[in-house]
Amino acid sequence: MTFARRLVLFAVISVFTLGLGLLALFDGIEMLVASADYSGNDRNALLGLGALTSAGALVPIAVWVLAGWAIFVKHQNWEW
Repeated sequence: MTFARRLVLFAVISVFTLGLGLLALFDGIEMLVASADYSGNDRNALLGLGALTSAGALVPIAVWVLAGWAIFVKHQNWEW
């Protein structure tokens, strides 16, 4: 597989994994910030959801890192 094909494949993977991960991360951070305006159970719910969303955002970002490693470092080939 040529470098140009590897780059295109990584770009396609990046759109989905990195885009989804960053979107979820920013959403989680927004929930954590918004929890300051609430009190009681509402605040606890926002803190819990914000923490879980932020932690869950690391999964697609980790997939993006592993895909980049597999494509560019290990030179893994996937047949189309």
